[in-house]
Amino acid sequence: MGLLGHVVGGAVFGLTARFWQLGILRQPMTQNPAGHVACTVAFAGAGYYWWQATVYMKGVLAEKETELRRRRQALDAIAMEIAVNGTPAELPPMPQMPQKS
Repeated sequence: MGLLGHVVGGAVFGLTARFWQLGILRQPMTQNPAGHVACTVAFAGAGYYWWQATVYMKGVLAEKETELRRRRQALDAIAMEIAVNGTPAELPPMPQMPQKS
């Protein structure tokens, strides 16, 4: 779902939440239209933020997938070399663990 879908979905959800709130309070739906606008805009902003987070996480996952595929290819090459020669020529460097502060 693209940016427009996230923003419109958030706006519709906000408007629905506002109508639900007024229904629970048994208030007329036309009461305080500025509240309708505020809820719609706030939830549209939340939808935009959600879209940004989704795009960011897709990028992070793509980077992780690339790194894992690269490591897997290196390990497959070593396994093939062990199968052919009996010993590997050299082992790849181990990744460093982050230091706790």
